[in-house]
Parts: sequence; structure tokens; C-alpha cells
Amino acid sequence: MKSGIQFAITLVGVFLMVTTAAMAQKGQPSVKIKKIGVELQPTPNFEAGGAKSKKIPRQKTWLEVEVEFQVKGGNKAGIVSDLQFRYYVALKGEDGKTRLLTGDVNHVNLLEGEDLFSVIYLSPTTLGTVTGDFRNFQKSSINAVAVEVSYNGRVIDTKSDGPQSRWWEGLSAEQGVLTKGKTPFALLWIDRYADVKESR
Repeated sequence: MKSGIQFAITLVGVFLMVTTAAMAQKGQPSVKIKKIGVELQPTPNFEAGGAKSKKIPRQKTWLEVEVEFQVKGGNKAGIVSDLQFRYYVALKGEDGKTRLLTGDVNHVNLLEGEDLFSVIYLSPTTLGTVTGDFRNFQKSSINAVAVEVSYNGRVIDTKSDGPQSRWWEGLSAEQGVLTKGKTPFALLWIDRYADVKESR
């Protein structure tokens, strides 16, 4: 009789473990990073009614890094509530050494089954400060770019165009990456990019 009760308790324990694992797995979204694109973007020129237009002697250059991705494993409505994208951009410093800039973008309300986009920028001032070239930043000054995607603090996908996997781990990182909402591009291409929860 005693062994039968112990067997029943064991079965219940196994059932609970399997059920808990299945529920945890169901709540864990997955991400597929399709590609990383790097572009040089001039500062956008806006005009406002009632304001006199002014000549801009030289448009400055921003570095844009865009990630295309898809998600799975959302809730019943097919939505992944939030993901953190951590960007790494390695530039050739003025002294010839590599400088690593990093920053996070927190995306929310991501739709399953759609091509989604994330983007960050490096300002003309940051590019000039790192490379020493405030007038004519070139793509040749970019050593490598990478992105890590995390859910609840756990990395679930990574993509890099660097010389080796996880090349950024051996470098000292500094802040310098900006979300789109903190740049002059904030009002452009709004429907292209996944929603962002801006930090305060």
C-alpha cells in the first residue's frame, strides 16, 4: 500500500515537472535575425510653416545600423510583449585602436509572422570624437557590427558581421548608441520600425 502511494506521488511529481517545463517553453519567444544593414545617413532637412528657411552649409553624417528580424512564440494574439536589442559597433579610433560603442533598444508589442525592423544611430559628434574625422566619416572606419537579442535577461539570438563569433566580449565598451527617438530621424519611417519603450 505504501509503495503504491509513493508511486502515485512520483507520477504526480513527474507530471508537474513536465507541465511546468512545457508552460515555460511556451512562454519563451524565439527570434530569427535575418540581416544587419549599415548605412550613412545625412541629417534630415525639415521645413516648418512660418519659419524662414536657412542655408545649411554642410549636412552632417550619421551612422545607421538596421536589423531585420522575425519573432515566434507570442501570446494568444500572436504578440511578443518585449525584447531587448543590444547593439555593438566597433570603430577604428583616431589612434588606430578599436573603440567599441554599445547601447540598448527595448522593443515592445512585436507581431509574429511579420518582417520587423530595429534601428540605432551614432551621431556625427560621436563618430568624429572616436575617429578624429568630423567632416567626412567613411564606412571603412567601421571594423564590425553585432546585435544580441534578449528576453527576460537571456540571450536568444545573436548576429554579427565581425571576424569571429562574439568578438565584442574581449573589448571594453562605452555608451554611444542612440535609439531613433533620440535623433532627428524620430519622425521618419514610423511604421517601418518596431515599437520602442524609451528609457527615461
